[in-house]
Parts: sequence; C-alpha cells; structure tokens
Amino acid sequence: MSDYPSDLSALTGPQLVRVFLAEIGKPRTTPAEKAAFFDFKARVFGVLAERGGNPDAATAAERARADRDRILSQIATGETLSGGDL
Repeated sequence: MSDYPSDLSALTGPQLVRVFLAEIGKPRTTPAEKAAFFDFKARVFGVLAERGGNPDAATAAERARADRDRILSQIATGETLSGGDL
C-alpha cells in the first residue's frame, strides 16, 4: 500500500518518532496516499503504546485507524458510484 516501513519492531522509541516526523510534512494528494499515511501513523503509535503502555499513544493509534478507515470507505464508495477505479 505504501513505501512506509512494514516492520517497525526493530526501531527504538526515538527512532519511531524520527521516522514518523520525517513523513509528516510530505505531500499526500490522493486519498490512497492519505490512507497509507494514517495506516503508518496507526502502526507507529500502536507500537509506542504497546511498548510503553502509553494511553495517549493508544488514543492516537485509534484515531489514525479511524481516519484510515474513513478514507478507505470513501474510496470504496467512490469506486462503487463510479463503477470502477477512481
């Protein structure tokens, strides 16, 4: 789905934050790119929440998953309405 790292388990907490911050300012113009970013964000914050038991990181992961799911739903709805790919 994206060029984001798929395995975040080898990264330390500070490395995760640096990887995430490096991605924040990049332009995302398509819904698929936006969904991929929110998926990445959810995975980063999910790892941080698991490792540190941080409820704020868990909340950020949940919000990112909700944003990703909302965008994917819009993509699916758009494809259904247009009869094919967007």
